[in-house]
Amino acid sequence: MSDVAPSSVTGVFASLSNRAYAMLWWSGLVAFFAVGMQILARGWLAIELTDSNSSFALVLLAFGIGMVTVTPFGGVAADRFSRRALILGSHFSLTVSALWLGIMMVLSLEQFWMLLVASVIQGASFAFMGPARMAMTGEVVERELLSNAISLTQLTVASTQTIGPFAAGLLADAPGFGLAGVYLLSAGLTAVGTVPVLLLPTSRPEQREAVSPLEEIAEGVSYVARSPYLRVVVISTALMLLVAMPYLAFLPKYTESVFGVGVLWLGILQGANALGGTVSALQVARMRDNAQLWRLRVACLAVVAAGVAALAVTPNHLAALPVLFVLGGAATTFQTTNMSMSLLLAEPVYHGRVQSLVMISFSAQSLIAYPLGALADQIGLREMHAYMAVATVLVLVWSVVAGRRARRQTEAARAETQVARS
Repeated sequence: MSDVAPSSVTGVFASLSNRAYAMLWWSGLVAFFAVGMQILARGWLAIELTDSNSSFALVLLAFGIGMVTVTPFGGVAADRFSRRALILGSHFSLTVSALWLGIMMVLSLEQFWMLLVASVIQGASFAFMGPARMAMTGEVVERELLSNAISLTQLTVASTQTIGPFAAGLLADAPGFGLAGVYLLSAGLTAVGTVPVLLLPTSRPEQREAVSPLEEIAEGVSYVARSPYLRVVVISTALMLLVAMPYLAFLPKYTESVFGVGVLWLGILQGANALGGTVSALQVARMRDNAQLWRLRVACLAVVAAGVAALAVTPNHLAALPVLFVLGGAATTFQTTNMSMSLLLAEPVYHGRVQSLVMISFSAQSLIAYPLGALADQIGLREMHAYMAVATVLVLVWSVVAGRRARRQTEAARAETQVARS
C-alpha cells in the first residue's frame, strides 16, 4: 500500500469540486435521509404490529433475503451496464415500496406481511444501487480523492441517519401525521433524489468478453481470494457486521422493554448513534494516508467491541446516549476505511463485484438478525450484547493476525517480482 496520495485539491469537501460526484452526493443526501426516516418507521411499525424482539429482526431478515439473493448480480450489473440507469431504477422501486406502505397505513389496511414484502423490495433495490453508486464513485473521482469521496458518501449516510430517525420520531408522534406520514414523505424524498441522478454521465463500464453472470461472480470472488489485503478487508467487514452490528436491530426493543421509553427516544438514540458516525466521517475525510487508514480500522474495531459490551450494562436511555455516539462513530469509521481500501486495492474492472461482496455482508447482517433476535428472546437483550462483544473481540484478533500475514505475503510477492525483473 502506498502511504500518501498527492492531491492538488484539499479540504474535507474536496471531492465535491468534481461536478459528477457532487450530483451523486446530493442525490444520496436526499435519498439516504428518506431511508433514515424508514429505519425508525420500520422498527416501530414492526413492534406495534407484533410486540416481539424477533419481529423487527424478521423484517431485517426479509430485507437481507432480497439483498443477499440479488447483490451478486447487482455487482455484475455495475461492472457491465450503465450505473446511472441502475441508480435510477433503484430509486424508482424504493419510492414505490414506501408509497405503497404509506397508502395502506392511511387506509388502515397495513399488515405485517406488507412490511416484509416492502423490505424484500428495498433489499433488492439496495443490491443494485449500492454497487452502482460505489463503482460510479470510483469511475468519476480521481484516485487521489477516492478516500475523501467515500468518506463524504458515508457522511451523507451517517448524517441523514442522525436527522432522519429524529425527524421521523417527531413526525410519528405528531397528531395527524404518524407513521403513515413518515412513509409518504419518505417516498416523496426518494423521488426528489432522482433529479440529480438525471444529470450524471451516461457512460458505461469498459466492455469485456461476454460470460454468464455466475461466471463473473465467481471471477470476482476469485480475485478477492487471491488479493491478500483485499481479502482481509472484505472478510473483516463481513465478520464485524455479523457479530457486532445487530445491536442496531435490537435498539427498538431495547428502547421499549429495557429502557422503558417510547418512539421519540428511539429516534434520539438512533440519532446519537448516527451523529457519532457523522463526526467520524468528517475526520476520515481529511485523511490521505492509506497506511494510517489501515491502522485506524483496527483501532475502531476494538472500540466497537467495547461499545457493544457497554450497551450490555448501560442502566438507562440517558447513559446510552454517549455509548451509542462513540459506538456509531467507531462502526462508521471501520466501514468507511474498509470501503475506501476496497476501492483503492481493487482494479477498476472489479469495482462493482468487489463492492457487491462487501454489500453481501450487510445483507448477511440482516439475515443473522432474526436468529439472534429469537435467541435474545430466550436469554435476554443484555446477555445477547455481552456475547456479541466477545465475538467482536475474536474478529479483532483475527483481523490483526490476518493483516500481518497479508503484509508478509505482499512483501514476498514484491520480492519475487523484483528478482524476476533483474
